[in-house]
Amino acid sequence: MIFNRIASTFTYPLQVIKSRLQQRSEAVNINQDGRVTIRKRSYKGPIDCVRRIWYNEGILGFWKGCIPNAVRVAPSAAITFVTYEFVLSELS
Repeated sequence: MIFNRIASTFTYPLQVIKSRLQQRSEAVNINQDGRVTIRKRSYKGPIDCVRRIWYNEGILGFWKGCIPNAVRVAPSAAITFVTYEFVLSELS
């Protein structure tokens, strides 16, 4: 179970790149002064996506949303683990 979490943390940047490539071409941003702007987002491919994330957001941009994703996935992983252990104990 711990190896699964470690593996998903290391491969999370691939999920971010995939999500960015699949998103609509426009993104709505709220600036620090409260203004809403629409930013055109069009990537030429995965390498362009990686370059733009690195340039605009730095290394942490590749793990953007990792904690909320872990919070979303944790309950289902726990239920799966508990169910597996219950079935295993009932069968033996």
